[in-house]
Amino acid sequence: MPCASFVPLPSELWGCITFYLSGTDIKSLRLTCTQVNNAVPFRLDRVFLSANPLNIEVFRNIASDEKLRYLVTEVIWDEARLTRGPARTSQTDRGQELLSDEDEPNIAEGHKYRGETCCPKWFKDACEENLRILRSLKSADKDRPEHIRCREQILAQPPLEECWKYYQHLLRQQNQVLADDSDLEAFSFGVKQFPALKKVTITPAAHGNLFSPLYPTPMIRAFPKGFNYPIPRGWLYFKSYFGPATAYSWNRYPELRERYRGFCTAMRVLANEPNSVLKNPGFRRLDISLLVGGEDESDLEPCWRSFLNGRLHRALSEATEIEDFRLHATFDDELAYNDAYPLIPLRNIIPVEKWPNLRHFELSSFSISQDDCISFLGTLPKTIRSIELSMLDFLDDGCWYSMLEEIQRMVSEGTLWRDLSTTCRPKITIGLSAVDGAPPTFGRAKWIEKEVRDFVCGSGSNPFDEPGSIDISYGTGVLKDAFDPNFERPNVGPKDLIRLNIRKKASDWDYTKY
Repeated sequence: MPCASFVPLPSELWGCITFYLSGTDIKSLRLTCTQVNNAVPFRLDRVFLSANPLNIEVFRNIASDEKLRYLVTEVIWDEARLTRGPARTSQTDRGQELLSDEDEPNIAEGHKYRGETCCPKWFKDACEENLRILRSLKSADKDRPEHIRCREQILAQPPLEECWKYYQHLLRQQNQVLADDSDLEAFSFGVKQFPALKKVTITPAAHGNLFSPLYPTPMIRAFPKGFNYPIPRGWLYFKSYFGPATAYSWNRYPELRERYRGFCTAMRVLANEPNSVLKNPGFRRLDISLLVGGEDESDLEPCWRSFLNGRLHRALSEATEIEDFRLHATFDDELAYNDAYPLIPLRNIIPVEKWPNLRHFELSSFSISQDDCISFLGTLPKTIRSIELSMLDFLDDGCWYSMLEEIQRMVSEGTLWRDLSTTCRPKITIGLSAVDGAPPTFGRAKWIEKEVRDFVCGSGSNPFDEPGSIDISYGTGVLKDAFDPNFERPNVGPKDLIRLNIRKKASDWDYTKY
């Protein structure tokens, strides 16, 4: 198509423009005319893989392309598996957890549904729950662009009978992949085909929430508009906000191993590489998320004490070029003050003395001692620039308030980070549960950064009101959603949200509608 009025722009300006565009938007922009197509480079830095033939086909096509395969720096493996029916649950007192997605005759019989939709009751219930969650997430918020897009999807939802038929088609495709292991073979092939590969992300939450996927894989992008289906989660998770999933033994429940097939395969393939991945030059970031626990409270202590056997410390010591390290574990709030959680000195598992280039350190959902944590922070190298501590449980008499007081005192006296100038001191971010008496929402949390920085530097007050406080007052910090990058707002009350034009007035809000 002729483009006589098109004014050429410098490549630097095109780079600034496209930096803010999604891959889909860039693709549409390149289709406008030849000049734009030549000026705007095709962005392809990550590929997706899952137990779906379309994802596998796209993955292999890119891995086989002599131009595109050199652009890939990340593989994202979607471990979520579409459920085949009502899930079998455990009978332990830990609650209802997903162990298998196989149909069991006695459970399936109780979930049959025959009405206008001609779909199983469990499928209908899951679809209705999706819409309830969407309404809960939006709550009384004023419409944002993503809300409008979501409403368009809701209005376009096909009859449940059609959704069920398409879902069955996806299940048949998934079963075929699981039978022939084509996803595992594709990963083994891709690792060798992507010379610029820097990162492998394995996640059970790629589907996010309905119409808002965490990762828009080719499979998800190909869904019919308005398609409603049971959102898969893949790995074990606990449906109570306050408790983690139970770390069941794979020996006792061998079916669980299949839920982690992507993780197991990735570890095996990477371990079989000629050189240890941890020792490879350029290995700069490592994220470790561990499900810690057992079927019974008595299992907790030996699970946590396994951190002290030295194996994790020895393995991490091999990664001498680490610049970014993140460790996430799990603990049960109901047992937070129980002796089941032993003290795990951080230096016993994290070899900071071997990491002279560490720039970012992150610790989440871990049981700590206040004194040990402060002592550990003092051993971080001079290169450290950011520290994130979230959802921590203090085993001793420590708390967020007293820990920040101690850090501020040591910084002012020059006993902590005295070799670092004020501008080079690490930025400390603290994450807290977002529960405020309202229904809990997975993924949402309060984050405090500016207030912590001001207090540590001596120009502000402690963001925690008093000793022993585990929460912050309105006006401190911001709220963020791990599953929705567009969700960020100040941590203020409903009246202030209305004043800031974020929330609707009660008289303008119908909670039954999206």
